[in-house]
Amino acid sequence: MGIVIALGDLHGQLGTLTRLRRVQAQFPEAVTVLIGDYIDCFGVNQGFDLIEDIRAMQLAEPSRTVVLMGNHEQAAVDFFDDAQRRDWLQFGGDNTLQSVATSLGASNGITQDRQLVLDRKHELLDWMRALPLTYTVGKLCFVHAGLNLALENPIRDSSDDDRLWARDDYWYAGSPRHIFGRNPLATSIITGHTANGWIAGKYAGSLGSDVPDDKIKSTDNSIYAIRYPGEFPRYLMDGGAGGGDPQVLGNIGIFDSDTGMLIDKVED
Repeated sequence: MGIVIALGDLHGQLGTLTRLRRVQAQFPEAVTVLIGDYIDCFGVNQGFDLIEDIRAMQLAEPSRTVVLMGNHEQAAVDFFDDAQRRDWLQFGGDNTLQSVATSLGASNGITQDRQLVLDRKHELLDWMRALPLTYTVGKLCFVHAGLNLALENPIRDSSDDDRLWARDDYWYAGSPRHIFGRNPLATSIITGHTANGWIAGKYAGSLGSDVPDDKIKSTDNSIYAIRYPGEFPRYLMDGGAGGGDPQVLGNIGIFDSDTGMLIDKVED
């Protein structure tokens, strides 16, 4: 049995790494996969502190640590590569940029702060640029937001935009709005990107009593599996750590790569 520990959408919550270390101690041979969005907290902004720690963790144990790109990391890289690409500043990047510049000694506005980070954090930015968008092992596929399940080979052919930004098109996968789509793959898919409590959907009702109950919007951000009978699940991982509550550290899932199933979890 190949054990994989998965977590993501941590948004600066440094306390999540303490929780992760406890899980890693329980499964010392496991690979850890982080599925994106390590920056841009909407509470107390920690700048690049968490992503620096994650980078150090990967450099220390590269064979056991996989770090994927999230849409927040991609947007940050886009901004540092091209000052005109300012989308990142509209969803948390402005505060992150200021926080990082302040930690480096001064914050003097967007233009100066950008150049300061480029000068002083170029190794981190180079590492961020190289982050992969997808990781597969056994019967598990990890991606930040989703895949285009209408394609013949979604894992190979989904666009970068789908992998980083997909929401409705992935959850409902060609079905009518708010009807959960089917998973055509012989693989479980593990995603984050949207706090689980915000996701709602119904299951097609023609499959009898084996169809799970509908999912409604709620404050419950625990790990959720979209799963039809006879199919591999699509696990939704985002525990809502980006909302700014310092007590919310996000979800950690423990998966078996041989079966594609969630076998344990740690949640708020």
